[in-house]
Amino acid sequence: MDEGQQYTRRARLRALLLLAVVLVVGMLLGAAEERYRGRRATTAESPRKNDYPGALGYVEHLTASQRATIDSMIERERPRNEAILQRVLPELRAEADSMRAAIREVLTPEQRRTFDTAPRLRLGSTLPDMPPRDSTASSIR
Repeated sequence: MDEGQQYTRRARLRALLLLAVVLVVGMLLGAAEERYRGRRATTAESPRKNDYPGALGYVEHLTASQRATIDSMIERERPRNEAILQRVLPELRAEADSMRAAIREVLTPEQRRTFDTAPRLRLGSTLPDMPPRDSTASSIR
């Protein structure tokens, strides 16, 4: 195989790996947001059936065996997921800070004061811990 083809193959592989990392991080951040919102939504009208993140939070009637299996799967994957987050979070934070600065430039001084004092969801350095099944904790790291 000539050098040009090898370069092209490596470039495609790098692009594919980057896309996979972005996908995983997006899934993790989406799950964290779903979990955060699910805990904050304390109304009886909430369609969530349990405190799992993402789509799993809407599944009804999980048995104790299913919960134990799911919990062990989540715990087994946690170190790998946190390692990915550790690599990607600095770039995501920088991007969020850039976007925030760009948005501030469009706002009036009064709007900036409101924007600057409004609560922000800070991208954490680790995934939030899974709460005990009977927990009603409502915080996110």
